[in-house]
Amino acid sequence: MESGNDAARAVDDWMSRNATAIGWRRLSRRHAGSFDLGADSPHSAVLQVVDGEWHLQLETAKGRSMPVLGAVDSPLEVLLDALMFAVYMRATAEVDRADRTASAQLSLLLHQLAEATDDARYGGRAALLLAGHAIKDGQRLEARSRIEDAVRLFAVARDLTAEENARTVLADLPRLMSNTGA
Repeated sequence: MESGNDAARAVDDWMSRNATAIGWRRLSRRHAGSFDLGADSPHSAVLQVVDGEWHLQLETAKGRSMPVLGAVDSPLEVLLDALMFAVYMRATAEVDRADRTASAQLSLLLHQLAEATDDARYGGRAALLLAGHAIKDGQRLEARSRIEDAVRLFAVARDLTAEENARTVLADLPRLMSNTGA
């Protein structure tokens, strides 16, 4: 179990150094910490250890979910990748809800985590999610900027399929915007 404690300390150290801009706050021994999803937000994202495994407890408009991110002694890089994947999946699942607040907040969290980890793949995914919100909100310039960021980030990540898909979204932006009435 000592390696689990060391891993938990490593996560706490990394979060304290790299995720304070994201709003990371240490909570308790059981709950490693939480991310600030916005002032007075009814939504939350809490990283915790349960029975020797990392879990991300998410409270959103869709309800509560608690995906397992891996064993507590998983390497930090593996945990961070699993964390970003869980955030991405939940943000994507909520993007078409009437109340998109949680999706927007999680998309921003993903963007910030991707920057902190220098992960262009998830940076591109976050940019596309944020572009989707901008499209739905009728913000053409913001949408274009976010999609262009996604194209650039996917190129950096050498994800040719995702880059091409983002280019297609960029080319379709006028049609997408016309569907929103903007």
